[in-house]
Amino acid sequence: MKRTGSVAIVLVTAALAWLGGVRPEAAKTDITTQFDKAFAFASAKTWMWAPDGAGDVRQAISADTDPDAIKKRVDPIILPTVERELQSRGLTKTTANADLYVHYYVLASVNSMSQTMGQFVAPIPAWGLPPFAPATQALEIYAMGTLILDLTSTAKKEIVWRGAAQRKINLDKPDKERRKVLEDAIRDLLKKYPPPPNK
Repeated sequence: MKRTGSVAIVLVTAALAWLGGVRPEAAKTDITTQFDKAFAFASAKTWMWAPDGAGDVRQAISADTDPDAIKKRVDPIILPTVERELQSRGLTKTTANADLYVHYYVLASVNSMSQTMGQFVAPIPAWGLPPFAPATQALEIYAMGTLILDLTSTAKKEIVWRGAAQRKINLDKPDKERRKVLEDAIRDLLKKYPPPPNK
């Protein structure tokens, strides 16, 4: 939380928005937040996008995927949604002398999940099953997207609030569904701002 930066939004769903919607069996977005307990959030009234840019896209899906192309697709979704949600949280957008800088990050990567024969069998089963070599019985490889939102105090020059939303990516969903997933993730993320006092 001491790293200088801007409000960074890392959304699994942001990468989702470009790459695809969300698997029906994994329709949950994981939301996490961190914040500076010493910062007086009630005193922060204004915000602006970070001077070095509103956001960045970083990906490791494939060597052929262009982060700039992803950014061009998610910016028109992320920027107005963040502006609308921050306004609803009592923050006014300004062009100078803001209390907070806002910056987002979209991260996309590949993850996997596998099961092997005997994975759930105790080392010495009660029924005396002889040991056998494990063999992969199920393997799932899937894309994972993360959206991170950082709010940086312009006075302290430190990140005072960070939220992250993460979700599996379904590459087959249409643009309309991807947009809704991303907008919902941003809204759910910013419901956590400001943090409760004295927590």
